[in-house]
Amino acid sequence: MKKSRIYSLLLLMSFLMLLSNCSSDDNNPEPEIPANNDVKTKAGSTNGAPYKVFYQEANQTNTRKGIIILAVGDGGNENDATLNAQCTALADKGYVAITTTYRTNSEYYAGFKEDMEQIITKETAAFGIARNKVVLGGLSRGGNRLHGAVLPANPQNNSYPIEGIKGVILECAGGDYWKGRGILYPVLFMNNKVDNAVQTTDAETFVNGLQQNVNPGVKDKSKTLIVPGSGHCTNANQYKDFIVNNIDNLFN
Repeated sequence: MKKSRIYSLLLLMSFLMLLSNCSSDDNNPEPEIPANNDVKTKAGSTNGAPYKVFYQEANQTNTRKGIIILAVGDGGNENDATLNAQCTALADKGYVAITTTYRTNSEYYAGFKEDMEQIITKETAAFGIARNKVVLGGLSRGGNRLHGAVLPANPQNNSYPIEGIKGVILECAGGDYWKGRGILYPVLFMNNKVDNAVQTTDAETFVNGLQQNVNPGVKDKSKTLIVPGSGHCTNANQYKDFIVNNIDNLFN
């Protein structure tokens, strides 16, 4: 009987050790929002659409590096986990980082640029940061709609760029040679090599376009992350580190 109990205990211990060594599928885990008590948030809105601002309260005007606005993708809002994790990490580096709320396709076309302009105006004034220290970005649809605001004017489509900003962040937002060659500002570009959701047959063509771009700083300051294979926002959990490690390059 005593040997039987010992055997049962050993079996239970082995089972518990096996459980502790098991791991779930982490190919693309839910982003972990960095814990930092110094990073605060505040709410804002533009045209009735809420946005969220991440910042360090202790920072003074002369120590804040810049403002980064990240537009959310389809169906998301200002609490999007991927963008919230990115914004927290960026605020930890001394930036003011902002997430937006999704608008429908027609609303994006009609009001995307206006929304961005209003956020820029409100938050540059609130934090005492110059417009030329603003970076605009977006994930999926949010980034895809941003293309029209950072490319040369197209009067036939009533498309005109947002002027006077520092740079761009495009996350699984698509792109081709023409966009890479024409983009007006340095860019951090992340995308699957093939992404049918944003009509991108080969994201490397965007990279090739950047090499031919003659706009100031674009060729030298832009950084790209091409995820092998086909998919949309695959391995988006890699984007945060890529952005955090390269964002200062846009401001130098």
